Amino acid sequence: MKSKGKPVSDEASTLLKRAYALSGAEDAQQLYRDWASTYDQHLEQDLRYIAPVLIAQMLAEAVKDRTARILDVGCGTGLVGEHLVGQGFSGIDGLDFSPEMLARAERKACYRHLVEGDLNAALDIPSQTYDGAISCGTFTHGHVQANALDEIVRVLKPSSYLACTVHRDIWHSAGFDSRIASLIKDEVIVLSRQQKAPYYEGSEADGNYCLIRKL
Repeated sequence: MKSKGKPVSDEASTLLKRAYALSGAEDAQQLYRDWASTYDQHLEQDLRYIAPVLIAQMLAEAVKDRTARILDVGCGTGLVGEHLVGQGFSGIDGLDFSPEMLARAERKACYRHLVEGDLNAALDIPSQTYDGAISCGTFTHGHVQANALDEIVRVLKPSSYLACTVHRDIWHSAGFDSRIASLIKDEVIVLSRQQKAPYYEGSEADGNYCLIRKL
């Protein structure tokens, strides 16, 4: 990832490279254990991470009820939660597999509830619980498999929306395009909107921003 303008710190660059080289759950747990305390500073100030505001805007345009119950999937330190609150949402829950990142998110008071959970396994959430869901930066290198989409859709109510980013490098290679196509074919979802846009200010369009509606 390259961005124009302010140089990226060596530490931020090193941690981002580790994120893009993850090989499994243990690597990911260790990365976010190491990164939690400086994550916001690195992402927002050093890397100028704009994906959270863009994906929050996408969901806000689709979900008009600001009291809707929203699940922030892979919420991390709460960067997306802050932007959802800024859009007027008040019923946000957060889900992440890193206790260190969740501890940071809790300090921001954006969420009603924070839950530790692994998207590569079944979620301990009843079906049709949420009025909407959002996920930013979770579907990327070495993180979450494409079939996690099924679990997210399961916990959504009919006609609810999921706004999510999928990194372009894994869109085909990790089967996100084919999983979405299969869910469409099975009449589980419709892909209401898809656009390519940057994750970082001044960088190339490295993200697929998707708005998915559950049927």
